[in-house]
Amino acid sequence: MRRAFKFVFGALVIVVVGVGAFVAWYVFADRAPGRPELSNTQTSSAGPTTTNGRWTVLAEPQSFVGYRIKELFGDAVLKRDAVGRTNALTGTLTIAGGRVTAAVVTANLSKLDSGREARDAYARDNALETSKFPTARFTLSAPIALPAPTVKGRRVHAQASGVLLLHGMTRPVTVTLDARWTGPTIDVVGTAPILLRDYGIKAPDTPIAKVDDHGSFELDLEFVPG
Repeated sequence: MRRAFKFVFGALVIVVVGVGAFVAWYVFADRAPGRPELSNTQTSSAGPTTTNGRWTVLAEPQSFVGYRIKELFGDAVLKRDAVGRTNALTGTLTIAGGRVTAAVVTANLSKLDSGREARDAYARDNALETSKFPTARFTLSAPIALPAPTVKGRRVHAQASGVLLLHGMTRPVTVTLDARWTGPTIDVVGTAPILLRDYGIKAPDTPIAKVDDHGSFELDLEFVPG
């Protein structure tokens, strides 16, 4: 009887230690990338002499859209950013008369990659349900005034009002943007807050981790003349 007890107790200890080691690995071995920032790309004499016209997203690997959200461990004692991104994009940007008059960016969410296949599979199959709702789309709903004159290399800070299609639902959203015209390209980075329940998304809750019901979507886009 004593031997059986020792065996069971030893097995439980091994299981607990193993689970603890797995959770520690899951929490601390995954480093989330930082928030998108404009690169130090140098300006060039190449490209059009004005920003006016139609520009098109240069997708893989230069551009991405994605999410950033907190994963919670141990009753929220530990928190860590989870970040997923997709390069499967299309999009256009139109500038006329010193204003961004139109913009639309569409992303294939079934291609989201966070560096953890288990997390990505859960997001696809349960949270985002990408078999039903594979597409997310931002559409600009009001023009964005640009500083005059437009100067290569100058950072432009702006708020973009639009509508976001996510999980089959459309909601108004305001994206905080930084942009720069380099000559051959227009580079844009931005972020906007997201409340999951606004889009009918149930916050993931698994034996390993829970997820906040709010996060943000992020973008890092490179546009070339269309």
